[in-house]
Amino acid sequence: MKTGRTVALGLSVIMAASVMAGCGGSGSTTDQKGEAKAEASAEPVVLHWWGSFAENMGPEQVCEAFNKIDPNLQVEYTRYVNDDAGNTKLDMTLMSDTSIDVFFSMNDVLLKKRIDSGYTYPLDELFDSAGFKLDEDYEDTISQKEINGHYYSLPAKRITETILYNQQMFDEAGVPYPSKDWTYDEFLDTARKLTKGEGNDKVYGWFFPGYDAGQPALRMLNSKLGVDWMYAPDGKSAFIDTEDVKDITEKYLQRVSEGIEPSYVDVTTQKMAPASMLLTGKAAMIFGDWVVRDVKDTANYPHDFKVGFAPMPRLSADQEHNYTTSYTDDLSVNSKSEHPQEAMKFIKWYIEEGMDYVAPYARIPACKKYDADKVASLIFGDQQELFDMESAKDVYLAGSDVSIRKNMTAAAEINTILTEEFDKVFAGAQSVEDTLKIAQKRADEKIAQEQ
Repeated sequence: MKTGRTVALGLSVIMAASVMAGCGGSGSTTDQKGEAKAEASAEPVVLHWWGSFAENMGPEQVCEAFNKIDPNLQVEYTRYVNDDAGNTKLDMTLMSDTSIDVFFSMNDVLLKKRIDSGYTYPLDELFDSAGFKLDEDYEDTISQKEINGHYYSLPAKRITETILYNQQMFDEAGVPYPSKDWTYDEFLDTARKLTKGEGNDKVYGWFFPGYDAGQPALRMLNSKLGVDWMYAPDGKSAFIDTEDVKDITEKYLQRVSEGIEPSYVDVTTQKMAPASMLLTGKAAMIFGDWVVRDVKDTANYPHDFKVGFAPMPRLSADQEHNYTTSYTDDLSVNSKSEHPQEAMKFIKWYIEEGMDYVAPYARIPACKKYDADKVASLIFGDQQELFDMESAKDVYLAGSDVSIRKNMTAAAEINTILTEEFDKVFAGAQSVEDTLKIAQKRADEKIAQEQ
């Protein structure tokens, strides 16, 4: 009996010890899990940012600078090419998974399609958590980016519809430099006086790159009517078969006929580019604010003249607005992102500070916290002697009236229609009148299909 009780007591002690050991073991496991969880939580959040410009044109420096701020919040950059294949790749990735946190849209049509497809997070719902205030970073014109009460993107870059010109050619021809409010008639007279030579010695007074959608003829309409000129004010029909469009198209054909400007066919077949046309002395004036970075590239484009800046001309002296400014490089947060608040923090920093690293590549910051002197220093650096800095600050960096795309029903289809129909005008295969009637009818049909 005694032995049995001793054994029983011993078993009880062992069992109790086992239970206690079990409790102690359980506590130890919990501590280990807690430590593991703490270690896991110490892992940095890594944001995946997609954009279309080359890594060595700012994104590398952006990532390096941002990643020094907070070791727990990092960013990595992936480039997609801004063409049909590249944008399709971006859209498919946004549709299928969470691997993108922040992304650029490089034009309003693609941005609107991504908003309509549900790929974009409403950024205004993240403003407070990021300490972001819209009115501290942008002028009142940013309100044009609001869609259905929300901001689905914030632009990093401001565009100016800018003409770059060879000051030496103006001086040699005795032609005054363009004024900030010059008209189309003054522009045409200037281009005529600067045009000279034949064949390989030909110098054009004006050059516009080989864009599609009829832009060599139509781009100047932006200054008078804004970037939505192809839509009626209510957006429910096209606005192509109009006197304004007819007039600007005939003006283009006149310039080509006089030899002031190369034809669209010549530009595209001979692969003429604005940088080479300006910087090798083949054109006195060219369109394209991005050519600023080529002017700075004296290794590939050696030249000994200064480049000045002029706005696109007013089509008439009494037109109410001169829309020469818009926005691009729109940053959005993927609606599927697992880190939307952190993504908004990155967007805020990029807009307010990160543009320091991309501005040198001719990207004017949209944020109003960047003053003109700082932007001039960032963009032109120690190469200011290559430019007329007075017109650079008054025109290129200043801009004027802002216009943003709002009507985008069937926008991609309308661009295709304009390309197809205006190609016929440019080739001399269709009259201006027929082109406008056909384009209007086709565009109206596409708009009606989407309403």
